[in-house]
Amino acid sequence: MTVGSSLGRISPIAAWVAVTSHSIVLFLFASKGLESWLVSYGLPTIPLVPVSSSQAVVGAVVGIAVFKGMAGIRWRLLGKIVVGWAITPFLAGFICFIGLFFLQNVFAQVVF
Repeated sequence: MTVGSSLGRISPIAAWVAVTSHSIVLFLFASKGLESWLVSYGLPTIPLVPVSSSQAVVGAVVGIAVFKGMAGIRWRLLGKIVVGWAITPFLAGFICFIGLFFLQNVFAQVVF
């Protein structure tokens, strides 16, 4: 709901384009089958990397808004989304550190 209505207003056709482009991005960067097909024809492969579905959809919606003239983008909301993406790995690392600390020191488990 946030991406489709609050981040920027998009029409049903634009929503279809966003979902289709999001699907293509996920397929291109996560498909082992595509990689082996490219290798079999001697073509350069696309690097297989983990791709976030939410980042691909937000990127597609922002891309559509940029194409329409950037007037419909709610920059403050986009900033909050980007800050959330930036904070998440650090927060996850901190939570893992606390969990491993408890495993090692409270429950006497060997952590490698």
